[in-house]
Amino acid sequence: MATTKNGGYLTLKIHLLNGRLFNRLLANDGRARYNAEQGKIISALWDKRPQTASELAQVTGLANSTLTLMLKRLEEEQKLVTSVQDEKDRRKKWFDLTQIGIEQEEVGNQISDRLSSIFYDGFEDSEIEQLESYLGRVLNNLETAMAEIPHEECGRKK
Repeated sequence: MATTKNGGYLTLKIHLLNGRLFNRLLANDGRARYNAEQGKIISALWDKRPQTASELAQVTGLANSTLTLMLKRLEEEQKLVTSVQDEKDRRKKWFDLTQIGIEQEEVGNQISDRLSSIFYDGFEDSEIEQLESYLGRVLNNLETAMAEIPHEECGRKK
């Protein structure tokens, strides 16, 4: 009997449910001032500050149009992010966290820890290491293919 290969489907479902659950945990916490999608931007800025929109797009995987709208909301409405025009290149803006955005890191870490405990419920440490090793290999395979396969072969035109 042939082995079924449902890894891609399972990964997609896990990604979907993980995002939805993270949004629920954020909403139910009461302290969080952002949603899961916005958390990608906030988290990127917790890791490295400041960053340009291009850098944030690369790190978060968000489309430029989506990123622009989210950054505007994070800055103007939620007051988590601030921006300044680059002094040398007027086309470039730098984004950084406000004090409120910095303080949200503790909340984000606590909620992420809660999500991780749900994600890995019932797993032994050795199983977690093994799973993450396999996922790392899959990620490497996909990144290698993206670098090697031209856009035309992916069903997209340049």
